[in-house]
Amino acid sequence: MNPLTPLCLLKWSLKSAVVAMLLIVNQCHLQADEDGKKLSNQAAAAEEERDIDLAIELYSRAIKSGDLSTSQQAYMYYRRASLWAHYCENGRAIDDFTKAIELDPFYGSAYSLRGYLRGLSGQYELAEKDHMMAMKLVTESKWEDYLPWVLQHYADLWRRQGQFEKALEICSKAFEKSDYAAIIFRRAWIYLDMGELDKAKADFKRFKRECERQNYSTDLLWPDEQIAFNRLSRISQSE
Repeated sequence: MNPLTPLCLLKWSLKSAVVAMLLIVNQCHLQADEDGKKLSNQAAAAEEERDIDLAIELYSRAIKSGDLSTSQQAYMYYRRASLWAHYCENGRAIDDFTKAIELDPFYGSAYSLRGYLRGLSGQYELAEKDHMMAMKLVTESKWEDYLPWVLQHYADLWRRQGQFEKALEICSKAFEKSDYAAIIFRRAWIYLDMGELDKAKADFKRFKRECERQNYSTDLLWPDEQIAFNRLSRISQSE
């Protein structure tokens, strides 16, 4: 018997064990990658079905999977933030929008919605900075209606402060770019708060027509928007 045989066998065994371990680790990594993408797709499907609790859970699990790219993680935080806001969890929503921005400093939509929530929370100076940044990042977005969408959020900041003419001026700038349904709703809300009920009614009726034409859903309006929507619905039904 070759006296080196036991040592060779030992080396071969160790090498085999290392290779096996590497294969297991690699398989786990591939499984995690598959799970992360799968969870994000399931979360989007749950959101589409308006199952908010499930969507939040799945976005949270996708974030924790650890295998998503930086941009994918930013999007997961962004979507979860939007759903937290749906439940009036504005602190959590702002935190998640902030995490999305930290991961992607050019995430204009996250700045816009964080600015909206900061305005809702009375943090007007911080909200102003967020809206300004969102507008600066217009060149980073491929969405045609990005700027008018951002502008109508900015208009809301001024509505909240009772500066209605300024809010209407910003809406007019948004209308120069697009007739996006959200702008019409925002202006109807401004007119409602001004007491200009005839103008509010006219805009709300137009908004509902445009929702059908643009396939714009009102199912996931945030709570403050839903209150305004209900108020506008009531006055539109009155004589």
